[in-house]
Amino acid sequence: MIHIAACLWDVNKRSEKFSLCYDESWVEKLYRGFKRNLTVPFRFVLFTDRIRKFNEPIDQELLSTKEPHYGCLIEPFKLNVPMMIVGLDTVVVRNVDHFAHYCLTESRLALPNHPTKKDYGFINAVAFVPAGHRAIFDKWRGENDMEWLRRSDAVDASILWPRQLQSLKLHEVPLGNQPPEDARIIYMHGSRKPHELTNVQWIREHWR
Repeated sequence: MIHIAACLWDVNKRSEKFSLCYDESWVEKLYRGFKRNLTVPFRFVLFTDRIRKFNEPIDQELLSTKEPHYGCLIEPFKLNVPMMIVGLDTVVVRNVDHFAHYCLTESRLALPNHPTKKDYGFINAVAFVPAGHRAIFDKWRGENDMEWLRRSDAVDASILWPRQLQSLKLHEVPLGNQPPEDARIIYMHGSRKPHELTNVQWIREHWR
């Protein structure tokens, strides 16, 4: 079984403007995006600061950090199982079975490189995590999540799956009727989130 992991916490003084919009509805839309596009059995786990109510079958794990921050995206590694860790601003637009199979059969963590700054290093808009990587959590002491993951022995997901993981703003994803032909996952880090783009047909279709 593959796990899908995400994080949600109440807005606090560490929150940036681009994440003030997140609530339980985003989690359920993310769950349904995977349900439509993943035929491999999966468990969806939300790491959260408090237990929340959902209509979808979403399991919950309490964050260990008293005042959550973006570094808490490291916390799902404590599960030590094959999983995909994704942000709440992720839109799944086509089948992602092959991503799940990678996590279930391979051994190395896979992260996408920065789309436009090749010397920037890995980002964790999506993390493809085979079993056996709990040490990433155990050795973490609250560092920035991206900086911490760059210390890992990861492979470049952008090379494994060219153009399948796309940033809405940095890949200049067209806001037309259909998502880009090769795209499987489109992430919307920073500004311009899906709730601001509901006039776009493919966002209405895939973020619901």
